[in-house]
This record gives sequence, structure tokens and C-alpha cells, in this order.
Amino acid sequence: MKKVTLFAVLLFIVAVQSVTAQRLKVITSPNGKIELTVFSSAWGVPGYYVKLDGDTLINDSQLGLRYSGSEITGHAIEKVNYKWERTDSINGVKYNEMIVSFNQPYKGAYKVYARAYDNGIALKQAYSLGSAEKALLHDDNTTIYFAPKAELIKDAGTMPIDSVKALSFPAEIKLENGKNITLSNTSLKDYPEMELNANKEVSNMLKVGLRPMYKGNDMIKAVLPVTFETPWLKMEIKE
Repeated sequence: MKKVTLFAVLLFIVAVQSVTAQRLKVITSPNGKIELTVFSSAWGVPGYYVKLDGDTLINDSQLGLRYSGSEITGHAIEKVNYKWERTDSINGVKYNEMIVSFNQPYKGAYKVYARAYDNGIALKQAYSLGSAEKALLHDDNTTIYFAPKAELIKDAGTMPIDSVKALSFPAEIKLENGKNITLSNTSLKDYPEMELNANKEVSNMLKVGLRPMYKGNDMIKAVLPVTFETPWLKMEIKE
């Protein structure tokens, strides 16, 4: 009986490792110090985490959008394309890039563009929402879960990350390990303005949200075309 039980446990471990390997896709910076992992959770939600010199910098964080009452879920990673040693056309900085395609039954296509620089990362998401004519976008569903304790640098001092509310980009974050992170985004053409808010349910986590737009007393929700891309969300790490 013990042999059967042990064999079953071993089979379970192998199965879990196999599934995990399929769900995790990793890219490193050109200097090998930064490791960016994109994954699909057990619940089918796309996510990512970041390591610096082997230590966790960003814990498991969520990617995706909520639109028309639905939430983007990935279910399973379908395809990964790698581009090694690319050079940013704007500032000439080298990076490695991967594009992770997720299989979304009945919801259209979803891709994550992930870049690892020597001093940070960048993430962008692309959507093709099937047969819908427009995507009524409620808010972004991306999070940044700092592994070391974090504080917001504001004016001449700092404030707890858990008290951040409606903060515009760029933002300066101070980590307890002595490093600072600058959060920024690229052009917001044809995309609602983005802001940062503390996650009330999880300490040390920021949520990337969309700033509400109003016409009089009425809030106007963002309406995007069927196929669209989010701006690049960038994290620059400073010693």
C-alpha cells in the first residue's frame, strides 16, 4: 500500500512540474541580471514576476483588462516568439524580448510583449476581441506586487505604498533593499489615461487603473476598437 501511495505521489509531482513548465515562459536581460517570467495561473489569469540577481523583485502580479463585464483570462500559453539582442530605436538601449500568445476560447486573441533591459523591464498587451465591434473598457487589471517593502517618493519625503491613490505616471518608488524603481508609460494615443492606486486587499501592491473621464456628472467609460494595444508599462531599476 505504501509503494502504491509513493508511486502516486511521484506521478503527481511529475505532472505538476510538467504543467508548471508549460505555464512559465522566461526571458533575461542582455547582462543576465534581470529575469522576467510570464505565466498563466491555475485559474487561467495571465501574470508575471521579476527577479534581479536571483532575488525576487516583483512577486506574482496580474496582467489583463476588464471589458464589457468580462475579465481577460489566458487559460494556457499557446505560443512564444523570442527576439534576442534587440536595440531600442529611441534611446539605443539593448534588450531581449518575447511575445507570449494566450489561448482564449470564445474571447479572441491576447498577447503579452515582454522586454528585459539591463536596468529594468517593459510590458505591453495586445488584444483582438473576436466578433465584438467595440470593447467597453472598465479599467486595467494589471498589478505590481513589490517583493521588498516599498514606499512612494513624494516631494522631499516618502509615504507608504499602501496609501497611494490616483497617482499619475511617472512615479518613483523606494524599496527597503536600497533600490529605487521609476514607473512610467509610453504615449497614450487612443488610450485612456493610466494611474496608480494601492490595492486595498493586498499590502505592498499597486494596481494600474484608468483615470475616469467625466462629462458633467456622468462618467464616460473608455470605448476601444476590437483590436488595440496598451501603452508600454516600464519599470526602470536604479541602485
